[in-house]
Amino acid sequence: MDYNAYMKVFFRVAVVFLLFLSASAVLTAEEAVVAVYSDASSSRYGRALNRSRVITVPLDRFSESESVETGVNGIATAVMIDASVKKALDELLSEREYVIIENSVFSRLQGYETDVYGFSWDKYGFDIAFSFDENSKGLTDEIEKVYGRDAYLFGELLRSYDDNYALRIFKAEDLYKNDGPVISFREVMISATVIGSTFQPLLGIHDGIGVLNELGIAAAGAEIREGGQFVEYRQFQSAGDRIYSFLHSVEEMEGDFVDNLYNSIGAITHKHSEDNRIMLPEEFFDERSGDNTDYALFYYDMLKRKDYQVRFIVIDSGSGELYSTVFFREKGADLWGVIDGNGLEREKASKWQRLPALVFTASVNYFEPDIESMMSSGNIELPPPSRWTNSPY
Repeated sequence: MDYNAYMKVFFRVAVVFLLFLSASAVLTAEEAVVAVYSDASSSRYGRALNRSRVITVPLDRFSESESVETGVNGIATAVMIDASVKKALDELLSEREYVIIENSVFSRLQGYETDVYGFSWDKYGFDIAFSFDENSKGLTDEIEKVYGRDAYLFGELLRSYDDNYALRIFKAEDLYKNDGPVISFREVMISATVIGSTFQPLLGIHDGIGVLNELGIAAAGAEIREGGQFVEYRQFQSAGDRIYSFLHSVEEMEGDFVDNLYNSIGAITHKHSEDNRIMLPEEFFDERSGDNTDYALFYYDMLKRKDYQVRFIVIDSGSGELYSTVFFREKGADLWGVIDGNGLEREKASKWQRLPALVFTASVNYFEPDIESMMSSGNIELPPPSRWTNSPY
């Protein structure tokens, strides 16, 4: 079978499967990288002529970078994204400013002449803004350069882009930081490829990861959490009515909710030294006393119920004692803060992975325990050394 015949068969099968992609919500270790062609050119919408050189970036690298805007008009690419993703986003955001699905935040951004969406992937500290471009004359001309001599393939490519969308990037991860906070086209392609479809039909565009599909954004049964409501992520074992009454009273106070929550708890509780006993948040509320871990767990529970992004983190500072704290990000905010029994600090960093080092002003190791297991067992099960992550200062 010659190349063109092979491509016809392959392309026809691939286009069919493109519309029915489904994937697990968790990437495997082998998949936890994004790859792009180093020869990608903005003049060709990101299409590379030389596909022998590939650049790979581990996804956890994003936790070390900042997200930077690309400009008011964004940067166009030929990276395809499935139409079902836009349909799902429009449905999810039709009456909401943002939604949280599997600890990732999706939002519709204001101040643009077109519909621009924000995507913050909390797991890897990945934060971008993008829009869905319909097929254009410029993109059609680029497709014609590749497939213009084959009417069938040219028609199939045009149909695929007509039925789906190309990504335009308005904010990308500044991975290389060569000239200050300026986004290169390679960085644009890296960010686009993270969310682009797992099959890219245009020769010279590397296959994407399809993260939006993998996070369940196109799944009809996706769990959606709206702002302004309590999130019942677990049932209180006791004192539920009194805790919710307390939360309502904090909501009605003038000023910021987190400030008021921290000050109110400080006024009605007493902090004692670490006792290696983990109390449920409702037990802490009843006893009005606990160690720093109990305070941290209580704040985690309250802020999670208020639909904040929260991370319960255990830090090893090297002193021989472990330190528990909570990182939180407020609705609509770009920066993460820190709250526990020893204090409240707001807007410390754009990536929560940087916070452990900032808490101790030194390089430290940390891990994120399983909250459900911790609450049920009453202790923090320490992972092996290989499971700890370093937060450099």
